[in-house]
Amino acid sequence: MLRSPRQLIIELAGTDILAPMLRAVGRGLVTIFTLHRFTDPEHGVIGLDPVALANQLAYLRRYRYRLLGLSEVVERITGRNGHSTSPAVVFTVDDGYGDFVRIGAPVFAEYDCPVTVFIPTGFLDGRLWLWWDRVTYLFANARRTSFFAPELGDRPYQWSTPEELARVQQYVLDALERVPAPQREAAIAALSGQLEVELPETPPAAYAPMSWDEVRKMARRGVTFGPHTVTHPILPLTPPDICKWEIEESYRRLRLETSSTVPVFCYPAGQARQRELQAVQAAGFSAAVTTIPGYAAPHGIRDWGALRRFALPRFPTTEDRPHLVNVVAGLARLRPRIRRPRPRK
Repeated sequence: MLRSPRQLIIELAGTDILAPMLRAVGRGLVTIFTLHRFTDPEHGVIGLDPVALANQLAYLRRYRYRLLGLSEVVERITGRNGHSTSPAVVFTVDDGYGDFVRIGAPVFAEYDCPVTVFIPTGFLDGRLWLWWDRVTYLFANARRTSFFAPELGDRPYQWSTPEELARVQQYVLDALERVPAPQREAAIAALSGQLEVELPETPPAAYAPMSWDEVRKMARRGVTFGPHTVTHPILPLTPPDICKWEIEESYRRLRLETSSTVPVFCYPAGQARQRELQAVQAAGFSAAVTTIPGYAAPHGIRDWGALRRFALPRFPTTEDRPHLVNVVAGLARLRPRIRRPRPRK
């Protein structure tokens, strides 16, 4: 199959021969990556392959990219830590699953790479297991191959192949992300009945969080932690008082458990509007992160005026090294400028 010029450029970017030049291209950039899960066959977890992560960190170390912690990024952005032209890379992990402790943390430690984990405190307190994991569990254990839930629309859903099941599950996940928490909980309860699956009270091993003792153990090894709300709601969908409580209580709770808390907040699903940015600033944070792709530098942050530090962008992490290099070298900045030629009339 013929590859496009852009695909060829991306593949070439991952080769060692261009690495020194590409590092120079990325001068002054700060790239923040976000991760979630790490592949753990023993517990049935599918995520980032730890071998791929190790290869990426080895590349970044070999070609002298600066691996920074989030606090250093905030100091760099605000000018409190001077200005450096060396390209910098930051790794963050959302949600606080146990596979970070078992699989991810040892890899970051091997390459002496700082990493910040964002914690939904209610998850570690055993008050809940995350809603998308409950949906995934329901479909994985469904006794029926169809359902009808008014909360998810006015038509029945059915499937006969694994591919069709995956599409229906993804539709449900996407739909539930756009509704307030009470409506979502009602939909999950209805789905549980429709699929004839009883949800366990606590998450099975594949969906379980790390413990607070493990948080402190990781902190002694240099891992830092940031708050990610209490119950992981989509904040723009919450009433003002709930939004404020989710932000402030998660910060308070996390600081009670570990002194390795950074004053950086993480918006659930990366979603925030002006109200949320102002609430995070009022709660005493120095910055906050989204999931909008971009570089954590003035030219790469959406213009929120004085609040721009509370909307730091992050790139998703990929196992594909050429794409990783494409991002850290700053080539991702060129995408908006590439225009497709107009069709001839």
